[in-house]
Amino acid sequence: MGPESSLLKCRGTELQQEISQLMVEMLGDYAAPSIENGMIETNEPEVGPDGAFTAAPYYFSLRKASIYAGSNEVQRNIMAKAVLGL
Repeated sequence: MGPESSLLKCRGTELQQEISQLMVEMLGDYAAPSIENGMIETNEPEVGPDGAFTAAPYYFSLRKASIYAGSNEVQRNIMAKAVLGL
């Protein structure tokens, strides 16, 4: 594997995090997670747009994406050594 895999890992996780952050910012207060609403079975429709209930948990879950499978800092070091010969 060349430095391309490190580049894809870093850029992919950054894009995922940026998109999820934009989703939460776009939804505003509707993105606030509410455990009570998620645990109750009801016929009432969800308040806010579709997918708003899962936006914040998805956002918080993706924060760890830059850590697992090798932190982005380690991946950047690998790219620097492979591409720049440092």
